[in-house]
Amino acid sequence: MKTSLLTALTALLLGGAAGSQAAEFDINGMALGMSADQVIAKFQEVRPDARYEFVKWKLPEGTEWVANGRTLYNDLANPNDMEHERMQFAFTGLGSGNKLFAASRELKFRPAQRPTTESVYAAAVQKYGEPSVTGKSATDIWAAWKFGADDVRAEKLKSPMACIGTSDFPVGLDDFTARKAKQSASMCGIYIDFVVRGDPTGLASEFDMKMMDQLHLVQDFEADNSDARKRIEAARTKNANGAVPAPKL
Repeated sequence: MKTSLLTALTALLLGGAAGSQAAEFDINGMALGMSADQVIAKFQEVRPDARYEFVKWKLPEGTEWVANGRTLYNDLANPNDMEHERMQFAFTGLGSGNKLFAASRELKFRPAQRPTTESVYAAAVQKYGEPSVTGKSATDIWAAWKFGADDVRAEKLKSPMACIGTSDFPVGLDDFTARKAKQSASMCGIYIDFVVRGDPTGLASEFDMKMMDQLHLVQDFEADNSDARKRIEAARTKNANGAVPAPKL
């Protein structure tokens, strides 16, 4: 009975198959490496009544790609016993496949259906393996996982690291994010930050989690820039050949 309950919690809270596999990292089924269309399709499958918004960036020659997105879910059918969820996503550019490299999730449990903080933490451990570092207070449990290039099991850490900011969640793979990744790629790797909050009775009220792949951002940014230069140069050549003559001066 305990095993089936834990498996159910893993599926409900975190999504995907239990137990992290090499290069398989997701939050509620939305995995690193997915395209924006795949993320939207998965989210609609999980939350068909929720709202979402995805933002596109554009090159000077007109090519667009999805840079980031966010979702919003409030269980309006139960206003007196409501569940809330928020997610954020950040994507690389066109040259590297326009793929998901960072995601976050905030879930506030329905007041009448609160799991224990210990069971939520156990579900996270079942999904991602033993954490790199963990800790708890009278009401909360937090943990972090840092995976290196082999991404088989999390490396052990003496203390958590600020690898994914709360206020500066990436807006996409821009120069600022790439420069930060260049400095912290080996330190942060693929990093998962998790906290479940509750009360002194042991019942959980909410959890927050964030996931980001910094291992590949520098090479992805270089691929994006190379692709952008080619597209802009092709547009420059086309414009030079097809532009109207200059006016009389």
